[in-house]
Parts: sequence; structure tokens; C-alpha cells
Amino acid sequence: MTREEIKRRTVLSTAAGVLAGGALGALPQQLARAAAAEREQLTDYAQHTTDNFRSVTVTSATGQRLRLTAYGDHMVRVRATRAGEDFLADTRYEMVQPSSHASLGGGLSVSATQDTLEIRTGATDGLRVVLRKKPLRLEFHSLTTGALLAKEDAAHGISWDGTNLGVARATFVPPPADERFLKGGHGVLGRTPRLDRTGDTVSHNYSGAVENPNNQAPAIVPLYLSSKGYGVFFNTTFDTTFSFGGSDGYAFFADDHGAGAVRPQMDYFLINGPRFAQLLDRYTQLTGRPRLPQRSVFGLHLSDKNFADVSDQNWWRQKVTQHRAAGFPFDHQVNDNRWREGSGSWSGSWFEFSRERWPDPAGYQKWAAANGVTVTLDYNRNNTNEMAGWKGGPPPGYSFAADDLKNVKENNAVPDWSNPDTRAWIWKVFWDKALNPALTYPGDALWIDEVDDLGAIPYTAKTAAGRTWSEERNAYFLNVHKAIGEEGWDPSGTGHIGAAKRPWTWSRGATAGQQRYGHYWSGDIDSTYDEMRNQIRGMQTAGLGGFPYANIDGGGFGHGELISDAFYRNWPVGWSSLAPIWRPHGTASTKDQGKRASRWPLDQSAAAQADFAKYGHLRYSLMPYIYTLAHQAAATGMPMARAMVIDYQDRPQAYTHDLQYLWGPSLLVAPITSDGGDVQKIWLPAGSDWYNFWWDGRHAGSDTEDVAYTTRTGEVPLFVRAGAILPRYPYAQSAAYLTERQLEMDVYAGADGVFEVVEDDGVTEEYRTAKKTATTRLTFTDSSTRVVIAHPEGTYEGAPDKRRYVVRFHGLASPVGMRVNGGATLPAFTSEAAALISGKAGGSVWDARARVLSVVTTEMSVSTSGSDAAVVEPSGAAFPSVGGGMVYQAEDARLDSTFALDTSHPGYTGTGYADFVGTSAGAAAAWTISVATAGKRQLALRYANGGTGDRPVTVDVNGKKAGTLDLPPTGSWDTWATASVTTDLPQGDAVTVRAILTRSQGANIDSLIVQ
Repeated sequence: MTREEIKRRTVLSTAAGVLAGGALGALPQQLARAAAAEREQLTDYAQHTTDNFRSVTVTSATGQRLRLTAYGDHMVRVRATRAGEDFLADTRYEMVQPSSHASLGGGLSVSATQDTLEIRTGATDGLRVVLRKKPLRLEFHSLTTGALLAKEDAAHGISWDGTNLGVARATFVPPPADERFLKGGHGVLGRTPRLDRTGDTVSHNYSGAVENPNNQAPAIVPLYLSSKGYGVFFNTTFDTTFSFGGSDGYAFFADDHGAGAVRPQMDYFLINGPRFAQLLDRYTQLTGRPRLPQRSVFGLHLSDKNFADVSDQNWWRQKVTQHRAAGFPFDHQVNDNRWREGSGSWSGSWFEFSRERWPDPAGYQKWAAANGVTVTLDYNRNNTNEMAGWKGGPPPGYSFAADDLKNVKENNAVPDWSNPDTRAWIWKVFWDKALNPALTYPGDALWIDEVDDLGAIPYTAKTAAGRTWSEERNAYFLNVHKAIGEEGWDPSGTGHIGAAKRPWTWSRGATAGQQRYGHYWSGDIDSTYDEMRNQIRGMQTAGLGGFPYANIDGGGFGHGELISDAFYRNWPVGWSSLAPIWRPHGTASTKDQGKRASRWPLDQSAAAQADFAKYGHLRYSLMPYIYTLAHQAAATGMPMARAMVIDYQDRPQAYTHDLQYLWGPSLLVAPITSDGGDVQKIWLPAGSDWYNFWWDGRHAGSDTEDVAYTTRTGEVPLFVRAGAILPRYPYAQSAAYLTERQLEMDVYAGADGVFEVVEDDGVTEEYRTAKKTATTRLTFTDSSTRVVIAHPEGTYEGAPDKRRYVVRFHGLASPVGMRVNGGATLPAFTSEAAALISGKAGGSVWDARARVLSVVTTEMSVSTSGSDAAVVEPSGAAFPSVGGGMVYQAEDARLDSTFALDTSHPGYTGTGYADFVGTSAGAAAAWTISVATAGKRQLALRYANGGTGDRPVTVDVNGKKAGTLDLPPTGSWDTWATASVTTDLPQGDAVTVRAILTRSQGANIDSLIVQ
């Protein structure tokens, strides 16, 4: 099988191959062969019955049956059986959430004429289905517009062909020339050649008997979307193929590959939108909402893959500590093999903490919890037989018959996930060896690896569920996630975790419906720009298939090769930081190839480190925006990374510009897929102005001319829509450290805007089970330069009772005086930090270079009811004279190696503070400042001292002592104070001010203030 187009078997090269297009322009000799092949189809109407006004069942003159069922007001399920055949049970394929069959309800009205049955769903914006009687053929119309959506081909309609009629097929008339098709999911390894599949024949299934790496990680989602405003979900786990016009016509079919036993039936849902966002909402109502992970999962993930000879629990602790000390963020630790008992390598190790490399997992978990680190543990299918309690063979064993596995690699370790006993066994291992909270071991996530390499099992093999492998294999991923989610993690009570903590489970490959339990990643991909382009599109088609949290090896798995510095900066750093999951990962060995084989930034060039810091600051400060997108995805199926077609369904450019995407409603991302220096064409849609994120240059959107963007290594082209409100928190190095007591927002002039920030506790399921969330509405009125911040609706455990707001207005021609809640004109300061430190009731700042006006409010109470929390608007006065001192951040100082950058205690300004981690006096932080005029000035240190005694420093200027500051206790490490000394400063652009510790214990230093 190729990656995108199925090879037709010999038995289908006659009728089945032709009937993919049916009578749609087929050659006469092909039609002759089709007529001679085994074939059955719906014939003329004989009778119909209705069932509780929700279903209508029609019987043909030759015994076939057709049943239409309402699922809500906008979906109609279509099922058809061969003569003498019963309909399969509703829940046979659990891609549809089992509860949806009843919970979605709906009703149909049926009216009959001599020639037709007309069937309508309940809503005025629902569906009108016309069933022609002679022969039985369906056509679907929008009730709102009356427009024809899709119409079956009169010569073929729904039919069955192939060996033993084992191919079920629906054939439609040719689509109009302007209809475009998008396919949800993707083929192997996440690779998608283009989003617009019009004219293509596409087959995304569990791959056949081919060698790795070509059979990895399909996202099997038998769903497609039409630009005409409808979608079709084919409800079968048999292999499916979709033909979107072209030489194969407009059709789709399911194939049992001649396996015998139960054959595929025609069973699909036609979903009416008409907007793509509505289609995805309704599709995920049907198949299940995407599972929201913990907030930490949207932080940075790094693995130990490049350090397979040295990593252990001490290595992890040291690596994370060094990484954080340099100012980089880190949230999620991905363990690849070495943590496991046994060899610690891909083979010969199993799911259990190694007594040699991880002798104290409970102790490590205490460290991880204290340092804002969450942990993934991996499972490899090939080691299943090494795990406690494994039983080979078919039931009562947990596997398949030996004869069916003779061509499978590692065939003594092949679980059959259709077997509930196998599912119960694997969860028990995960629980007993790691996830039982009583063990107090690390374990927030599960990486389910290599469950996609069983293509050599024959189609005729029988599973424990009594089905053929031909029918069951596309459900393989869904079944293992069911074991971990619905049956393992989710229940309350003994042996389960329940609502106390959300899981993050990801497998190499996916099945539709799996999103309600867990997620996936796109496998062992290449480290090339061609691959990067495929993955950018694959990320988007994953979102179009109900998997909004696309998870990709940042920089590619690589199969052992090094990547260039430019490539590292453009993919693992740049693009990956603006994707749903930021997880740089590769397989090159640092032992054999040096530290550049690593994906960790400290092992890379200075330029790469600077880029990593830049994108780390961006992603973590934007966490309220990103996490809100994640919540929207879980609530509605809206992808975090939105293909342009979702917002611009009716514009042709949206179907051709598939290497760019919308990161939520406000940001447009166009990753560079070359080393840099090329001219990249970027479409900024008409109807909006767009700001270059990096320097605030403003472009008018156009549907006739792309922006010619000259790319630079490490700079992802990033644009902001006028009217956007980008909520932020102060930067922190872990999602656990982010403080919600200060909500910031960047507002872009040129249009009105609204954004609703969704917050919760970030860990538990209470956002879902108890509706414990807070939604804060932010509103911008462009004409009056006015921002209104509402009090939140709802609350959650740990929600702040007080909050400070920082509002930044972009795109203003000049500054004006600003006020908060109708008060007096705010004083002006040199920087936001100066306004925060001043102790006054807020302030404003004008950045003349960036043309950004910032407003900093005082801290104010948060209520869940009442009037707005803050109204920020012009006061009518001129912008006041600037006062206050200059603030120099500790993170910009030259720090001795005994200092580490930290963010674990909130209340700092800038992007962190200097934490003394040494053990002896004499360490110094040094700032280079500019002094315009010589004279006496006040030098103040902002610090926190959570100890019980003074932690003094000596301050000197250009090597001359200016005084000593005692830095007495502040009561806690979260409480900040200032201490100052007055001294003479010389004039100059490079005056050095140092703070030198005089004892072996130091305070945390936030900044130097020069008054």
C-alpha cells in the first residue's frame, strides 16, 4: 500500500475498482467488467416504517433495507443492508461514543409522494433528505438555503461488490467544480501532501504488512468535510477509501479484504454545518469530546532519548536544574526506556522502575512536585511479554493464535486489546508498578509506543471479540486507549485514579473516537524540511479529525542523524513552540555524536539558546491564551491550530495556503521550512489588518496579493489580527509557577475585539465534573481605545481573590493620558516594572519605539458577580511627564555561576529573579547602566528574603564601595521589598553596579532601581 492511495486487489480491479467512480465517466470496457462481477445494490422501493419519529426504515423490492435516523437536528445516520441481512448493533463500532446513540436524540418528519419520501430533521437549519423510490437513491439538502449538498448516483447509489459482496460502497454524482474536500486524520507518520483533497483517492487505515518505519502512526478518521457545508463520517472499522472526484469519481467504500464472517455494511452520518466549526462541534458530539490534559502538558516537554547511555533519576534532576538555572522553561519529562527495569533499552526492559537507574522513584516524585515537573512513562509493545502476569495465546491468554503471528516482529508480545481481560491486565500493570497514588511515584502520563506495527497479521485472523482482524484492526488504537481511559484511569474507587488528576495518554497512531480517552503522536518521522511541511499539514488534518492536541517529534525522530543549527532553530524551537504540544525529540546519540545530538537548548549554539529563550517566554506568557484554546478544543472540537479553511471556508486561498494556520482566533503562524533567507508568500486574509508580531508593522489583508516575507533563521513569521486581545501571565519557568494574580493583555488597535479567558485548577477533572472554571471576558472598543475587564463567571480551587491588570495598546499613533475605573489620569513611568514597583495606584508607560501604550492597575479584588473589575480608557488629558526610576532586571545582569534564574516565587518583575544557589560569600550580580549626568543617585535592590535573618550585600559602583544593604526578612519568599543606598554616580554609558553577597546565604534579587 502506498501512503495515500490504496492498491486495488485483483478481485477489485474489475467491478470494485470501477465502481469507486461508478458511472461517473467510466470507460465502456470498465462498465462491461463491472456488469459481469458479483454485485448487489438498492433497488426499488417496496415499503417503509417509522420508529418513534426518529427513524424511517425502507425495504426494497429485492429485500435490501435502508434506515435513516436523526441524531439531533443536524445529523442523519444512513444505514443499508444486503438482502436478508440484519443491521449491526449501534455500538458495534465504538468510534461513535456509545451514549451518543441515545443522548443526541432528534426527530424526523416523513412525507410521501408517489415517487419520493421527503424526510426532515427538526431544526429550521437542519437537513432535508429526499429518497427517490425507483430506484432507492438519496439526496441531501440544506433546509436553510435549499441547496443540494450531495446526491447519490442513479446507476449505483449504495451497493455491494467484491468477493462475497465484501465491499460496501456509496456512489454520488460528480461534485460541482467549486466543491472542495478536506479529509480528517492522515495516513502513516502524520504525512499529508495537501489539505485540499479534491480529485484525490485517499485511504487512511492501519497499514499492511510493510517494514518500519513506513507503517507507523496513521490517524484513522473516516471523516471528510465539504466546502458546501456538510461532512460525512463513515461508521466502520473495516478499511475505508474515499474518492473525491477525479478519475475515481465521488464515492467511498469499506472493504473486508475477503476475510469472510461479518461483512462491512453501509453506515455513515451526514452532518450539516454549514460552517466547518459547526461540523467539528457536531462530529465531536457524536464521537466524543477531546480529552483535556493537565495544564502542564501545554508547557515544554523534553526527553532523555539522546542520552540513552547515561540518563537516570539523578541525571534528570541535574539536567532540569541546569536548564532552569539558565532561565529556560520546563514542564514535562518524557522518559524513553531508561527508567524501566531490565536493560533500560528498547528491548529487554519492561514497565517497572529500574532498581539500578531509578532506586527512589518516590523521592524523585517529591522533587518533581516541588519543582513543577510532571512525568510521562513509556510502554513499548515489544516488551509486553516481560511484564507481570502476561499470558500469551488466545483466551484465556491475552494475545492471538500463534499461526496468526508468525510473520509479526516480536510475536511473543502481541496483546489483543479487543479482549477485556487484556485491557484489565495492562491497566493493573500500570497501576501496580507506577500509577497507584499510594506508591507516591512519578506518573502523570503514558506513552503507548509501537502498537501500529502488526500489519502482518492476516485479515482472516480472529480476535478475542470474535471478529476478523480485517474488521478489528482499525480499532486497535481505540481499544488500548479505552483500557487506559474509560476502564482504567477514569472510574472512581479502588484501583483507579478518578477525577483527581487528568491523564495524558498518547499512542503512535489513532482511531476516531480515541480523542475522548487520549491522544497520539505522529511517530518516528524524518528530520527534513520536506517532512516538516508534511507535519504542518498533518497537524491541521489531525485537528480536522477531532484530534486538536497534535503531538509531533519536534525536529523529527531523525533515525540517528544530526540536524543543523538552523534546522534546530526553525523546527524544534520556532514552529514547535507554536504548535499544540511543544516536544523536541530525536534519536541521535550524544555519546557517539557529541552534545549537538541533544534537543536540549543548553547543548546548542548561543543563537539557538537565544531563540529558545525567546519562544519559551512567548509560549509561557501566552499560557492563558493557549490554555483557553485547549479548553475550547475540549468543549467544541475546535483545533488549537486551525487550518485557514475553518475561518475562511468560502475563500479559495484558504485551500491552497496550507503551510500556514491560525493559532486560535487572533494569531496567524507561517513556519519557515528552509534555513532562512528565502522569500515566503503569506496570505493575510482580507477584511482585517494584520500586525507583524515581532515589530508591530501593520498590513492590510488581501485576497489578491500575498505578503512577500523575507525569512530569517529562527524567526517564525507571526501575525496578529487587528482587534485581537492576547491574554498573558508574567513569564514563569513552569505552568505550576504561573501566577494568576496578574492578568496581562496585549490589545491591537484597528477593530473591536473580545476574548474570554478560561481558567481552572489545571490538574483535576473538576472543570468537567463540577463545572469549576472561571471565565473572564475581555472587551476592546477600538473607537474609544477602551478595554473592559469583567469579573469572572465561576470559580475554582485556588482562584485568586485579588488581581492586578496590565493592558498594552498596540498600534496607537501617540500616547494619551489613561485612567482606570473613572479615576484620575495615571502617572507615567519609564517601564512597566517601574510602575509595578512604585507602590502607587497604577501607572502608564509609552514605548515610543514599539508604539505601545501600557497601563498597569493596582491590585484589586476579584468577585464572581457585580460590576466590571476594571475599565481602562483615555482620561481626556494629555500623557503626563515621565517619572520614576530606571529598572534593570536581574535576568539582564551578569550573574556569577552561583546564581540561578528562577520563577518559582511570584511577584517578580520581568522574566524572573536571581536565586543564590551557592554556599559561600563573594558572589555578585553586576549591571551595566547608563548615566546621563553625574551626581548623587539612589540605588535600590528589589529582593525577597523568606529566611529569619538579614542577608546583606555590598553595593559598589565601578569597583568603588557605595554602601551595604542589610536585606532583612520580608516574611516569605513571595513577598518583595526594596532597600536603597544613595551614592555618587559618574556620567557614562557603561557604569557598572554590583551587588556582592557578604554571607553564604543570599536573598532573591529581582532588580536594580536607579532613581
